[in-house]
Amino acid sequence: MTTGALASAADPRASAPRRALSALGGSLLGTLVAAALAGALRTPVDRGGAALREAALQAPSSAVIALVLVPLAVLVSARRVARVADWHDATIERARTLRALALCAPAFAALWVGLAARAGAFFMTAFHHVGLAAFAQSAALFALTVALCVALLVAMRLAGRALSADPREGALGSIARPWAIGAIAAVILLSVGVATGDIHGRGGVLGAYGVLKKPELDLSPVLTLAGALSLGALISWACSRRWSLAVVTALSSLAIAGAALRETALRFERSPSATVIESRSGVARVVLRALRRRTDRDRDGASALFGGGDCDDRDARRFPDARDIAGNGVDEDCSGADAPVIVRAAPPPPPPSLAERIARTLPRDANLVFITVDTLRWDLHYAGNPRELSPNLDRLAARSVVFDRAYAMSSYTGRSIGPLMTGRYPTECVRDDNHFVRYPDRGNVFLAERARSAGFRTASVASHFYFNPRFGLFQGVERIDVSATPGGEAGESVSTDARVADKALALLDDAQFTAGRFMLWAHFFDPHKQYVLHPEIPPFSRTERGKYDAEVAFTDRQIGRILDRLAQRPYADRTVVVITADHGEAFGEHGMSWHGVELWEELVRVPWMIHVPGVAARHIETPRGHIDLLPTVLELLRLPVPAPTAEDFVTGQSLVAEMFGAEATPRPVYCELPEGPYNGTRRAMIRWPYKLLVRNPRRPELFDLSSDPLERTDLSSSRPDVLARERAQFEQIRASLREVRQIETQGGGS
Repeated sequence: MTTGALASAADPRASAPRRALSALGGSLLGTLVAAALAGALRTPVDRGGAALREAALQAPSSAVIALVLVPLAVLVSARRVARVADWHDATIERARTLRALALCAPAFAALWVGLAARAGAFFMTAFHHVGLAAFAQSAALFALTVALCVALLVAMRLAGRALSADPREGALGSIARPWAIGAIAAVILLSVGVATGDIHGRGGVLGAYGVLKKPELDLSPVLTLAGALSLGALISWACSRRWSLAVVTALSSLAIAGAALRETALRFERSPSATVIESRSGVARVVLRALRRRTDRDRDGASALFGGGDCDDRDARRFPDARDIAGNGVDEDCSGADAPVIVRAAPPPPPPSLAERIARTLPRDANLVFITVDTLRWDLHYAGNPRELSPNLDRLAARSVVFDRAYAMSSYTGRSIGPLMTGRYPTECVRDDNHFVRYPDRGNVFLAERARSAGFRTASVASHFYFNPRFGLFQGVERIDVSATPGGEAGESVSTDARVADKALALLDDAQFTAGRFMLWAHFFDPHKQYVLHPEIPPFSRTERGKYDAEVAFTDRQIGRILDRLAQRPYADRTVVVITADHGEAFGEHGMSWHGVELWEELVRVPWMIHVPGVAARHIETPRGHIDLLPTVLELLRLPVPAPTAEDFVTGQSLVAEMFGAEATPRPVYCELPEGPYNGTRRAMIRWPYKLLVRNPRRPELFDLSSDPLERTDLSSSRPDVLARERAQFEQIRASLREVRQIETQGGGS
């Protein structure tokens, strides 16, 4: 665009008030259109309903667009544009300097951001002392800024020489063209950084930009905002020519926003897109939560408007996520009816012959080798995966009791390992509200504590910082070895499982440790992102799943080393081996490539096998949950299982009888993900063949896992009878939980 074209772009007849009104109307209309398009494109169901609700919920962000467009509309006129252009081109030297700055500054800005982020990450992990790290980082940033400023001046001088004698003429004679070229150069640098860096911001000079590749990163709010700004500017310019257009645009935009907001307030839940909008991050969800808080009259956390589902906004005891007390005649959870009383029968004791066989078979001085693998999905080779990625686990499964449909209690390490070790659901554990959950000593009794009090020697080996004793997972462990944890910037991009296996083997070879009864817990981490290539195990494919499977194969080798060494030891015939995982991982199912925010099958279904010398191999297909693991292990070790009424109670039931051949009576499996700094509350119940998934307490989802194992078809609308039955059972489980309020900390993060 030439200087003259720039000057004529602004209508000299348009007054400042008219331009301001046009900018206001354009900001709102542009935001509504951009949000509606984004909602329709991002939502696979009911695109019209999604477009309307996204437009209504993102309308407040038009204020951000207006803060940009209104001042520009008021300030930018044909006269002012011409004045700026005249000042810009007043002298050859000034024109050359400003064009050189336009050519070089964007690229140097992109370079500074990338290098500053890289330096910050390095210095914050290079020193153990926070104050020293902050000082070093500040000094480095100062030096970097000075160096780049000097380099920018040199580049500007060279660019100025390259321009024509009179830069107001020729190829770079336009005001806008050098800025556009500079912006393109900045985008190229950013793209190089994205390509060369990994998702943790490592891997090159500009590797910090690699974080933009994170699958969890949702850039749609930024793109929607950019689209709204562009549309708003176009509409504002088009309407500034006539008062009538400006007024009509402003009033019609307000009317559309008001109608959409009213529809959303009264009928949000009527669209299938409601669950999708609530489950993903973005501006719409933030505004939705804010609107619900503002319209929550009884302050119980739920509103009667905007899909809040509160059936009595004057009674704080009644809201959708409340625990419904069965048989009291009150519908606390707003499901439409009081939860019925369901008498849950205690598990019958095994027949005398079976009890005698159990007592005769179980070693009186059994040891425990307990292996957990981070992010290990259930679908190993023995479970039907065509890839031969788990030969050692396959061999162990062939001589063990295998729970084919086993479920972790949650989909995130911090919410699953602690409960696994206490035999209680996540909300029944004493814990804080950090993302990396801390489990204090008081109120929680861990497996290692029970074993140690019975005379066991206890040891644990791990390689992730979350297993530092300060987080509380190693309560009762005498010998803690986390020396395999990588330091500095390495983080999760270093393979550690071979070192974990080495440490575990050293303990198995330690005569002092194995002289009496012992418990060894090893936690392997490599299947967790980031994936590391192992030369001896080529990736099964170039996809993320192929790399993951290669990591699983590598971890399988390390577990095989432990199993082989154990088989050579004299105490092998009295050692119980338990292998399972804390949660699974998603690879594109349900639009996810991570874990820790939902409870889909790929995230909570895990492998679980128990090898007991003398116990015949068996596959148990009845769904079972990790809530039963601790009481099962206690009985296998002949340790007392606390009564349900005891202070150190466990919630689950021992599975030893069915391991020895008793019928595996079906009963519900319950999973939960309590709310954290980065996730909302999620709950699920599996009662074969149905799974009730509660992402939104006002709109539970129902799946038939026997015919729909991938959870693609929600039956909540087509099978209301099944939904009502499963929801009643779900409410019974929730009512029976002995929930503990989490300890609030400052910030809620970790």
